[in-house]
Amino acid sequence: MTAYHATSGTVIDFATLSRCGARDYNEDACGYWTSDTGACFVVSDGAGGHGGGDVASETAVKTFLAGFSGNPLLTKEATDSLLTKADAAVRYGQTLSDGLEKMSATVAGLFLSRDATQAQWVHVGDTRIYLIRRQVCQLLTKDHSLVQRFIDNGVMDEAEAHNKVSRSVLYAALGTGESVPPASLTAPFSVVEGDAFLICSDGFWESLPQATLVATLGRAACAEEWLLRLEQELIAVAEPSQDNYSALAVWIGGPNDITLAWAGDSIMTAADA
Repeated sequence: MTAYHATSGTVIDFATLSRCGARDYNEDACGYWTSDTGACFVVSDGAGGHGGGDVASETAVKTFLAGFSGNPLLTKEATDSLLTKADAAVRYGQTLSDGLEKMSATVAGLFLSRDATQAQWVHVGDTRIYLIRRQVCQLLTKDHSLVQRFIDNGVMDEAEAHNKVSRSVLYAALGTGESVPPASLTAPFSVVEGDAFLICSDGFWESLPQATLVATLGRAACAEEWLLRLEQELIAVAEPSQDNYSALAVWIGGPNDITLAWAGDSIMTAADA
């Protein structure tokens, strides 16, 4: 169990999990930074082959952590700049070796204020951030994928998209040469006691419906146990070609103790960005 106390006294419990799946090596990376000035939690999914994808994801995570720890602000300008810096770092890395020239990565970062009452996020690609509040699960981010564009344009619905091979085709990621789209909120949103965040790569979320995220949360005593329960669910339905999968859970107080349905302010999502 890993935890820290925010300046408000609230206990923030968090845990990470990252596996190879059926692959020979892991191109995902996770990282976190906590202090009395704020906290940063990051997951990145690299691509480009061994010696490429893993370097890209590690570069993204380290850039986020270094950037936020040096300037722990939750403004849109500050968090968007982390994407810009991470993209530049990955592109620079591409020039260092022929084996790295095609590397790229998705990334999602969650940021908390020093008292853990405010949060902000930023992402690119299809690494996601979920928020479970009072047993209601909401996807905060929106994938930068071809399939998501089809859904947005009414060409297909979520059920049809689930089994599409093209689900992993992205139109934005770090190091691809394309402009990184703005994907954070215009302002931070309020965090409440009992909120549970899940940041995860596509190898993790694609096999786990939101109902499973909520059900397992209620049976877990801590963030680490939640991730392990989710991993058991994932393994039970995993394909022989299971991708790398990684997740980082962040609990504000005790989410498993909250049983009442949420009926308060709306949660800020990508549609509000």
